[in-house]
Amino acid sequence: MGVNSSGSSNNIESSYPATERSTERAIEILRQHSLTAWWRLTVGIWLTIGPLTLWQLRSEIGLLLDYFTWTSVYYGLKYNFLGALGFFLCTGLAITLLVREIRHLTLGISPIERQRLEKQLAQIRRQGVSHPLWSLVNRP
Repeated sequence: MGVNSSGSSNNIESSYPATERSTERAIEILRQHSLTAWWRLTVGIWLTIGPLTLWQLRSEIGLLLDYFTWTSVYYGLKYNFLGALGFFLCTGLAITLLVREIRHLTLGISPIERQRLEKQLAQIRRQGVSHPLWSLVNRP
């Protein structure tokens, strides 16, 4: 660190916000923000489409509780298109998020996801304070 004419040292990190450490921290914050947004979407879909799906499939669920067979599951979903669509949407989103998070915990951020987050971070820094996520990635 250099010393300026007044005798105080310069803080290089405050002069250059894009240091390696702040970039890593910002990438992790963006990843957490993205994951939180996807979980909110998934919970919202479970709370809105999930009950409608259960209501659509109520007679098939009653039948399954009495006489469970895989054939009844197949035909129950085959002939109730909207119920099947809602069921697969809800379960698909939840399973995708769980697999993605388990993969991140075991293997870390994939190179493709890192590149996407770095590009997003560069866009945020290029746009500056007017970007909605600026304050999120530039917290002290």
